[in-house]
Amino acid sequence: MELIKRFGDKRPEYLKAYRDKIINSFAYVGGRDEVGKYESGKFFSNIYELFMYAALLGLRKDYRLPIEEMDTQEFIKVSSWQPTEMVNYILMALLAKAEFDLNELEEMEEKQVEAELTSLSKLLEEYANGGFDIIQTKLQQEPSFFDNEFCFLSLLDED
Repeated sequence: MELIKRFGDKRPEYLKAYRDKIINSFAYVGGRDEVGKYESGKFFSNIYELFMYAALLGLRKDYRLPIEEMDTQEFIKVSSWQPTEMVNYILMALLAKAEFDLNELEEMEEKQVEAELTSLSKLLEEYANGGFDIIQTKLQQEPSFFDNEFCFLSLLDED
């Protein structure tokens, strides 16, 4: 599907402020070294996996925050994220939240399609930013929460 491919070309951003306390704490930042990923003992093998989790957490809690600061970091293209099924699930959730009418897509001009895709990418960033905010708040209020190996599953279930 052309929409999925074009969404995959987007490179979402996150606030650099999350890099030190959240990303470096929970995701392996050392590149493609598979042994290093395993030995690091991090919850996430790649930064984009933590970003996908944050987006899912934001979507689950229906909590999003616009990225207002200009100090952001760009990710690799969405098409490089794995597993593909999870990326497609996130895209479907974004389409539902955005009330995106797929029927109208066929009638849109190229500029309108690109604007819609950019809007979906921004929505992804907002939900991920909301998820990062939830993680940061939990880390500040209850740091020992993240000592449990199932903490990220538990965080999804909390009200």
